[in-house]
Amino acid sequence: MSGFLHRSVRSKSAVRWQHLLFVKGEMTISCDVELRGDGTYTATLFPLWSPADQVTETFTNPADAARWHARMAQRLQEAGWLLHGSGVVTTAA
Repeated sequence: MSGFLHRSVRSKSAVRWQHLLFVKGEMTISCDVELRGDGTYTATLFPLWSPADQVTETFTNPADAARWHARMAQRLQEAGWLLHGSGVVTTAA
């Protein structure tokens, strides 16, 4: 499960993360896991309508981060959120 979380050997500035985008009505939530430059994994649940309500957990084990990510995605879907998009992001805006 941690295959999508790795630092590129060729470019030290290339960070990859798994991103899921959920929608419910007019609201959108981003749920992602990112490999940080220090070797930790940051899992974030980010409600786009309320950035101050962001939830972030930091992990040293990629499997723990992936489990957190999967658990959050399952909880969102059980609460009626629809998965709108997903993928590995390789560049930040």
